[in-house]
Amino acid sequence: MFRNKKEVEEYIYSSYVNRYKHIPSGTDNFTRNPHLARKMLDELGALDRLQKNIMITGSKGKGSLSVMIAKILENHGFNIGLFTSPHLRDYRERIRINGKAISEKDLLNLANQLEPIYDDIEKSLPKHRYIGPVGATAVMAMSHFYNNKTDFNVIECGRGARFDDVNQIQGFVGGINKIFLEHVGPLGHTIDEVAHHKAGLIKRPLEAVFTAEQSKYADLVLRYEARKFEIPYFAYNQSFSSYDISLTNQGTEFSVKSKYGKYEGLCLSLLGRHQAENGALAIAISEYILGRKLDVNILRETLKNIKWPGRMEILERNPLVILDGCISRESMTQVKEIIDFLEFKKMKAIVAIPEDKDYLGVIEMLKAYDCEIILTYADNDYLKFSKNQVVEARKISTIKFIDNVSDSIEYAKQQVDENTLILCLGTQSFIKDVKTYYQEDTLNI
Repeated sequence: MFRNKKEVEEYIYSSYVNRYKHIPSGTDNFTRNPHLARKMLDELGALDRLQKNIMITGSKGKGSLSVMIAKILENHGFNIGLFTSPHLRDYRERIRINGKAISEKDLLNLANQLEPIYDDIEKSLPKHRYIGPVGATAVMAMSHFYNNKTDFNVIECGRGARFDDVNQIQGFVGGINKIFLEHVGPLGHTIDEVAHHKAGLIKRPLEAVFTAEQSKYADLVLRYEARKFEIPYFAYNQSFSSYDISLTNQGTEFSVKSKYGKYEGLCLSLLGRHQAENGALAIAISEYILGRKLDVNILRETLKNIKWPGRMEILERNPLVILDGCISRESMTQVKEIIDFLEFKKMKAIVAIPEDKDYLGVIEMLKAYDCEIILTYADNDYLKFSKNQVVEARKISTIKFIDNVSDSIEYAKQQVDENTLILCLGTQSFIKDVKTYYQEDTLNI
């Protein structure tokens, strides 16, 4: 019997942690074991097949797209489950109903139900195979949503889809935001290889799939998959689009044209032109589910109040401190758009990106500005940070190294004024560390 949420989290990760050294390197099709998530779902009654699940994949912004869809549907009167990963401060953040994280009591009950099934599978596995912790958590989420009679569930997949544990959940609608080159190695080495992994979301019994604007090769891969399974494919700039996009101090202003008409004068609290595209994608999916035009007043109020940690999130206004989960040159282009718009005279950037991600691309783009760059480590034993990163980064730009997040923030806030912008850029674990520093609630969104 589990006594607290910490014990549950440690247990769910135990299979992976105990076998970590034996897991072979390579692409996800060699290292992942998604059929084990399906086995756990089936042993618990295949509850996912009794629910309406909206499956989400893509590269950057899957979480913000998921929360937009969830909040739009919730505010139109529905009971909405939301599954996302990773969590920032509290494991319970991954499982929500109407924005509220699962209670510790419910989490313990679900873990107790899962334990005998998990243990039986674990005993049968060779040492190089493991039960994916995200998949096991998603299994508990489906039970929680079923127990609470949700109308729809929004399910964010992991880094891929084709060999992703979470994608074992049966969906009825799919959403794919912009795909770019990421997780090089596990998802391949080219954009079409990455797109092949993401395209695994497109399968029966999906009724329809909606996608953001894609590169030529990613679009070809996705369309091929949709044709193969004869699933209707609705693409940005063809079936729906955003226009009149502008950035303000309040967020991103835009309008949307969709199947059921236009929505003008929208303002999303998240910063970035790409968020307007995500907004259009969320609206198109929500319209499809409801089968009608959305209430424009409800939609405006919903988008204005969307909160999603670490997505060009304003933490302080004097000095202005912005937090974003930027981990590559590609995602840095979205941050650059905001930097150029804000036109600050002085800038400091705290960067915490693991060695296997494109930290050098981010630093190279920051070098174009009059910016003091502070390199630091996130508090996560499973992410690889090393002193060699400092050596390599200093070949590109002048770097200040501080080995923890709290001290990095304290240092950055020295000798600043209203003309200084402080950027906090890094992986999800870094976002967690920053939110912990600011002691912010992440359980209710």
